[in-house]
Amino acid sequence: MSSQKTLEPVEQSFKIEELSPELLTGPSWLNEKRQSSQQAFNDTPVPRRGLHYWRYTDPVQFLFDRERMTEGEVSANHKKVEEVALKQLQENHTSGLVVDLSGRKIKFHPSPLPGKNGLVVTSLGVAMKDHQKLVEPHLYSQINNDSGKFEAMNGALWNEGIFVYVPDNAVIEKPLHILHDAGVENSMSFPRTVIIVGKNAEFTLIDEYSGGGMDREKGVTYANGAVEIFGLQDSRTRYVFLQRQASAITSYFTHRAQIERGANMMTIALSFGGSVTKQNFGVTLNGPGAESNMYGLLFGTGRQHFDNHTLHKHASGQTRSNINFKVVLRDRAVSAYTGLIRIENRAKGCEAYQENRNLLLNVGARAETIPELEILNQDVVCTHGATIGPIDPEMVFYLKSRGLTKPEAVQMVVSGFVSDTLKMVPEDLRHRISDFVEQRLENI
Repeated sequence: MSSQKTLEPVEQSFKIEELSPELLTGPSWLNEKRQSSQQAFNDTPVPRRGLHYWRYTDPVQFLFDRERMTEGEVSANHKKVEEVALKQLQENHTSGLVVDLSGRKIKFHPSPLPGKNGLVVTSLGVAMKDHQKLVEPHLYSQINNDSGKFEAMNGALWNEGIFVYVPDNAVIEKPLHILHDAGVENSMSFPRTVIIVGKNAEFTLIDEYSGGGMDREKGVTYANGAVEIFGLQDSRTRYVFLQRQASAITSYFTHRAQIERGANMMTIALSFGGSVTKQNFGVTLNGPGAESNMYGLLFGTGRQHFDNHTLHKHASGQTRSNINFKVVLRDRAVSAYTGLIRIENRAKGCEAYQENRNLLLNVGARAETIPELEILNQDVVCTHGATIGPIDPEMVFYLKSRGLTKPEAVQMVVSGFVSDTLKMVPEDLRHRISDFVEQRLENI
């Protein structure tokens, strides 16, 4: 594309003037939600830089001029990424593949995707017609106008989304893979996904985000995604988030899950790509016996900027949560992490744990960490901790004395640092993640 379309962040006065006609072709209740989100976005001021969750990231970076942006063009490396995902499907490692092309076109492999044990995987457009009683009470119930200005932006501008429903007692043995392509430079996308896991059901989702521009001089790609997950009583859900977008993308992502009595939720957040990325992962434990485990792994190089927030909200007593978020930084990469544990007054007998560990591979990399506790009753067990530091030089010295080169020694130390997190990742995806880490360490 022409360099004339090179974009800088727009001023704080940016508004969504009108919704395109194609966004208002759905049912009346959806159109009302969209228009409400549009109004909320326009009426909500841009968050003040330096206040709480925006302490380390300028929110203006996530605004753009819609009139100068394109939609629907596939990124240059998408074909190669899709081929890898199709190979995983053909080798029977996944139960199905859904490809989201910038929210403009959604492909299903196989086509149509077989409904195993009553599994429903379809577009939100089709689901609103065929499964309205499921979709209407859930869509926008966790991520909406009250969530923030940029969540309202997604609520107004998402074009087509993905809907997954796992019926009661169904066990989907192999993961479902969703692959989102963000498009090219000077483009925008707003992926939206709703997942309902029924009572005593079991389900694993690999939610992968790729694409985007490769050269910021030619223009920036903007992505703003939202995922809402509902785990009903005694359900077991594994959600694997894999962000490996290209180097010229500015990405904002919100994840919210609500799990009921006896339900188990595992969230694995893996972040490797993008230029400026802000991600928000949260789980509400809404019934006794609910348990949420969240594992994060972030690897930044160059001048990448990551800003992550995690939330565990204990709305019911006798619930348990654990967060273990690990960060590896090299070059002049920056990571900011804020983790909140909130335990309500009525939520007696809860256990909550939170740990954030940051490993800096050289001078110039920078990490910030802010663990937060909001505990409104005393009948709890709650701990938190955070560390920031370089690789122990004695470890490197010892490994070199055993015949390893410095790069090999550093790679071994980092591999040990991230090994606990990688063990939680489905085996076939684990090899790909290990390759990403090894590629980042090649020039150490």
